[in-house]
Amino acid sequence: MKQRVTLIFLAYFFGLFLLSWTASAKAQVAENSDLFQAIMRLDQQLFEQGFNQCNLPRFEALIPLDLTFFHDKGGPQDRAEFINGFKKNVCANPEGKPIRTLVSGSTRIYPMEDNGVLYGAVQMGEHTFHLKGKSLSTDGYTVAKFTHLWFLNKGQWQLKSAISYDHQQKFEKMLSSTSTKKTATKPYTIFNFSIAPYSLRLEQQAAN
Repeated sequence: MKQRVTLIFLAYFFGLFLLSWTASAKAQVAENSDLFQAIMRLDQQLFEQGFNQCNLPRFEALIPLDLTFFHDKGGPQDRAEFINGFKKNVCANPEGKPIRTLVSGSTRIYPMEDNGVLYGAVQMGEHTFHLKGKSLSTDGYTVAKFTHLWFLNKGQWQLKSAISYDHQQKFEKMLSSTSTKKTATKPYTIFNFSIAPYSLRLEQQAAN
C-alpha cells in the first residue's frame, strides 16, 4: 500500500514537472499585469500573513483538500501533513520560528488556460528562510527555488500543488534582495531543525 502511494506521488510530481515545463514554454506575464499582481497578493497572504505571522485561518484558506507538496529534502506530503507540520514545527516557537522572504525579481508567472479561459497560474521563483531574531551573517539562512500551481475555482484561488527544491545553506555579510551569492568561508557547526513541510537544515557559523 505504501509503495502504491509513493508511486502515485511520483506520477503526480512528474505531471507537475511537465506542467511547469509547458508553462515555461509560454510567455510569462508582465509584472504590471492583473494576473501577476493577483498571484503576488496570494503569495503575500500565504507567506507574509500565513507563514511568517502564523495566521492559521489565512494559511488554511489557501490550501485545498487535495493539495500535493513535494520537498527535495523532506519528501512528498498531503494537506494533512502539510498543515500539521506548519502548526507543530513552524509556529510552536513564535520567537524562534523560520521567516520566509521572497527574493526580489525572481518571480515568473505563467497563465494556465483551457481554450482561452484562465483556470490557473504557475508561479516560479526563489525564496529564503532564516530564524527569527538571528543574524544572517553569523547564523545563516537557506535559499531555495519553488514552483507553485495556483488553481482558480469558482472565483477563488488556492495552492493546488507546490514543489520546493534546490535548497542550499548560505552565510553572508549582507543579504541583498537581488543577490544571494557571497558566502562565508569560516568553519561552521551544523544544527538541524524540522519545520515540515519545509524541512530546513541550516549551517551555523562557528564562533572564532
